[in-house]
Amino acid sequence: MKKKISFAVVFNIIVIALSIGLITYFCVSEDGLIDLISSDISLNALWVVLAVLCQLGNMFIDSVVTYMYIKGDYSSFTFLDGVKSSCVGSFFSAITPSSTGGQPMQVIFMANKKIDAGFATSCMTQKFVVFQITSTAFSVFALIFKFDFFISHVNTPVLWAFVIAGFFSQVVVTGLFIFISFNRRFSNWVVRVCSKLIRKIKLIKNPEKYIKSITDQVEVFHDGNKALMSKPKLMVKSYLLVFVQVLLMMLVPYCIYRAFGLNGASPVDMVCSQAFVTLASAMIPLPGATGAAELAFSVFYKMFYGSAILKSALLLWRVITYYGVILICAPFSILTKKKEDEKAVRADTAQQENSTDQGDTESLENLEDTESTDDESCESSGEFLDIQQVQDEI
Repeated sequence: MKKKISFAVVFNIIVIALSIGLITYFCVSEDGLIDLISSDISLNALWVVLAVLCQLGNMFIDSVVTYMYIKGDYSSFTFLDGVKSSCVGSFFSAITPSSTGGQPMQVIFMANKKIDAGFATSCMTQKFVVFQITSTAFSVFALIFKFDFFISHVNTPVLWAFVIAGFFSQVVVTGLFIFISFNRRFSNWVVRVCSKLIRKIKLIKNPEKYIKSITDQVEVFHDGNKALMSKPKLMVKSYLLVFVQVLLMMLVPYCIYRAFGLNGASPVDMVCSQAFVTLASAMIPLPGATGAAELAFSVFYKMFYGSAILKSALLLWRVITYYGVILICAPFSILTKKKEDEKAVRADTAQQENSTDQGDTESLENLEDTESTDDESCESSGEFLDIQQVQDEI
């Protein structure tokens, strides 16, 4: 019987093929990486290192914020755990459409560290909300103060439509998360609807237990949100750190720009350009916004880099902010499977113990049967001896 190839496998193959195709194109096409290497243009290693440090600083601050959120209630959660959580989130955000896999996999990692799933979800949700609000602030600044500048240099209506749509989706998603985080009535209504659906489809064994687990986690989620909001110092620190985090992330193209020996553009203009790139690519539901990110970068940064080094700069940007992150963080993905492996080991051990117990029981039953047979034989022999004795007396 032939196995059916799942949609997920086909989707991943297409994304990988697209990524490889884009990398190849930016390497071998005219004014690509190969042409750059053969030309007289050289890179300033110091600015390349600074670009890498900006990306690492982005991940480091994410680790710090995660550690701050969890440490207050779970003293066993170390800063190293925060780093691992950040790497897990970065990896799964990079390989899932619209970066949707990062926070759920971080919750699984924390559950493996004996942290309540509801509390972990509330922490990751609040961290996500802080990040979204801060990113939206950068976008608002770019739209208000630099929109006229960019609209005069970037005459691509379709791309601007994606920018505007990305901005509104960013605002809507952020508002929805805030609404869900602090509205118990709405959350309970969602749980009731889901409970009715679970009971009707009858695909889950013991649905009442499953529903109770969801209800309990939702309560813990809201309690965690309330507890976090009761710590104003923590929230202020979070916003300040995340502001620096987003700024570092958006400074990577500027560092690459300086690495090519260019210095005419304003850092503010390049940060705003990155904000527009992020908004435009956010509307494409592909891992890493593959294709859309490259297109948006090419359009918004062409005025700064020029045609001669644009492709090489784009490739270097993607290596630092996307492909390099995947390579660094991939080994940490195994941390999300630890709990499943332990369960499998426990199940195998329990099965072996049950098999051993069954074997012992069968052996004991056989022994009892043997003893019973011997007793019957003895009784028969005893009766025979009594009869023989009577005959001798006669």
